[in-house]
Amino acid sequence: MIIIFIAFGCNDKAKTKSTEQVKTDTIAPFAVVTDSPKQMIDTVNNKIEEAVADKPAHDYWKTIDFEKYGVEVATNSTKAPLDWADYPEAKDFKTRIIEAYKRDEIDFAGHYILATFGCGASCIMGFMVDVRNGKIYDLPLGEENSCLFAEDRVVCKSTSRLFIAGICKQNIEDKNVYYKSYLWDEDQKEFKIIEAKEFLRD
Repeated sequence: MIIIFIAFGCNDKAKTKSTEQVKTDTIAPFAVVTDSPKQMIDTVNNKIEEAVADKPAHDYWKTIDFEKYGVEVATNSTKAPLDWADYPEAKDFKTRIIEAYKRDEIDFAGHYILATFGCGASCIMGFMVDVRNGKIYDLPLGEENSCLFAEDRVVCKSTSRLFIAGICKQNIEDKNVYYKSYLWDEDQKEFKIIEAKEFLRD
């Protein structure tokens, strides 16, 4: 009985706790694009990690060819009202989505603002919102895309359709990393798995 209560308590925290997600945002103001990837820094044990604004990009960012899947960033500074009709379940996270949408500029694929937050010790979940029409989409995160030894999570650029849910290691001492990576299909409005060999530079 206690275990069931704790499980439901964690779910409630994910929906009601204020800001659990701190971001190191390297994207310049709306419609001004930079080549630096955006990195999300998740919470650990329900405590907020402080983002270091001038934290240098890891060397493996240089090996990721975001430009191969490049797009132009929207130049219209007007954000459409949020559209809850097509995705009513997203209202369970309404406060988080609204806060991110108001606060942030375009994060991903030329038209999308991300809302991400912790869902456990090594888990992040989230949504993205299209600034053109306010429609809300799932991000490929959650437990199936979490990894215990994560170097980085939610690495993306405003100018690319490439979305890396996690850069992971098999164990803490491992020198090699593997990628949980996706490509956004703008026509189909869905994420498709992409192999690292498709976007890593030689």
